Amino acid sequence: MASVRAHDPNEIEDTDNYQPYPGGRFTASNCSLWMLIHYAFELQPYQITGTPGWIKSEHYDVDAKPAEADPNFDDIHLMVQVLLEDRFQLKYHWETKEQPGYDLVAMRPGKLSASILKGDCPPYLSNSELLPKGAACGSLTNSPGHTKGYNLTASDLAGSLSWLLSKPISDKTNLTGRYDVELRWTPESIEMRSNASSEQDVPNIFTATQEQLGLKLQPSRVPVRVFVVDHIEKKPSDN
Repeated sequence: MASVRAHDPNEIEDTDNYQPYPGGRFTASNCSLWMLIHYAFELQPYQITGTPGWIKSEHYDVDAKPAEADPNFDDIHLMVQVLLEDRFQLKYHWETKEQPGYDLVAMRPGKLSASILKGDCPPYLSNSELLPKGAACGSLTNSPGHTKGYNLTASDLAGSLSWLLSKPISDKTNLTGRYDVELRWTPESIEMRSNASSEQDVPNIFTATQEQLGLKLQPSRVPVRVFVVDHIEKKPSDN
């Protein structure tokens, strides 16, 4: 069961808000189809192509509940996929393309800190009492100039850095452990720099990754699985 409507522009609120809940409910407010597609199919920004020009400018409110009891968070992704296909007539296919990106390689093994947590992260564990404030488990939490996460594999780290840099990153470290990561770096953009911490002489993200983690982002051509939008409607079908 789902309610989908165009967002009322007179309702002033932040854009692209969405939230999956334990029990399977999913809500979104003032959210673009671009962001809903990224959530539903778990895409990085560089993984989507073929979208119409309005896909980031038109915004919607969504309230969806699962038909089955006790779904997990993967089921919520699938539920939103079905919603997009049913209500917006989304049609798509996948292609593999090479894109400019980076290989994440180990320069100084042992520089990374072994994780304080043991075992896999529960889904969407964040701000747990087990973790320092503002950190996430299994992914990176980013603010301008400060990036941290806990219980990450090298592949998790590559994926999170990929989102931060909007470039594909391939894990070539051959590291098999789980690690706690904290990076302090200087944002490239003036806008981000103005919101960053006041620390001086902090390196950019590439130098910080090398000096603080013992890893290097090495320019490369990376094969990327790309989500190609063949068709999508601007107006959702009736509730």
